Amino acid sequence: MWHVTLPAIRHVIVILLILNMGNFLDQGFQQIYLMTNSLNRSVADVFDVYIYFSGITQGAFSHSTAVGLFKGVVGIILILTTRYIAKRLKQETLF
Repeated sequence: MWHVTLPAIRHVIVILLILNMGNFLDQGFQQIYLMTNSLNRSVADVFDVYIYFSGITQGAFSHSTAVGLFKGVVGIILILTTRYIAKRLKQETLF
């Protein structure tokens, strides 16, 4: 396994790692939204739930758009950083 299988699928592992780094900040909006209430909302806030409450319920559309854009920029930075590290380690990347 160590000398045949893993070296054969190493490129697939690296590409999937790069693709999954973009979803690193997604924590599952539905589960967290459904399990929060007024008692635990202050400690159970993640980006998606915060964007929902600030944009939809409070009407701060520009603020929630800025937070969503920040989340997207951080995702892109994570993807490019992982790609750079993979290239430095002489691995095959997406582009």
